[in-house]
Amino acid sequence: MSEDPKDPRMSGMVATVALIVMFAFVGLMIWIGG
Repeated sequence: MSEDPKDPRMSGMVATVALIVMFAFVGLMIWIGG
């Protein structure tokens, strides 16, 4: 994850995807743990 894309739109897309994945992972953990 050391790559720094020069395209700000691509960087934003990566950040959005990472956020969605993080929320999905947390939701899965809560669903399994609950």
